[in-house]
Amino acid sequence: MEAAPFRALCPDVEVVVCGVGMAQTATCVARLLAEGHRSFLLAGIAGAYGDAPAKGEVVAVAEERVAGLPMQFERTYRATILPEGLQTARSNSVSACGAAACGAEVENMEGAALFALCEEFGAECCEVRAISNRVGEPREEWCVPTALEKLAHAVVEIISKK
Repeated sequence: MEAAPFRALCPDVEVVVCGVGMAQTATCVARLLAEGHRSFLLAGIAGAYGDAPAKGEVVAVAEERVAGLPMQFERTYRATILPEGLQTARSNSVSACGAAACGAEVENMEGAALFALCEEFGAECCEVRAISNRVGEPREEWCVPTALEKLAHAVVEIISKK
C-alpha cells in the first residue's frame, strides 16, 4: 500500500517492500546487503509526537533508537545521508504504537533495523517519513492517503537529484 503512489509516478524504478516491523526489515536489508547493495532509502509513514511535524509533512530521519529498551542497552543510530530540503527528525522505532517520545519527534516500526545494519556493514542509509497521524490517536483519524501522496513526491525529488 505505501509503495503504490510512488510506483504510479515511477513505474521503472525498483522498489523493495521490506514489510512491517524491525524483524522483517532486518531480514530484507540483510538479504540486500548479501546481494551487494550498499545504499538504501527507506520510505514510509510515521506518527508524530505532539503537533509538529504536521500531518502530511515529509521529514528526513536523522537519528533512530529502539524505544522501550532498558537504559543500559539504548543506542542511537544516525543516517549517513540526509536529503536536502526536508526538515529532520529524531525517531523511535517501536513494536507497538504509543511509546514515550523520549526526545523523538516521530515514531515508526522499521528505521532502527535499517540504520543498525547499515552501520555494521558500512552501507549508506537514508530514511524519509510522511506523517500520517499523531501518536495515540485512533486509526480512523489517520491521514494515510495524503501522507503517501506527499511521500511519493518527496521520494521522486530525492532520487531525481541522485
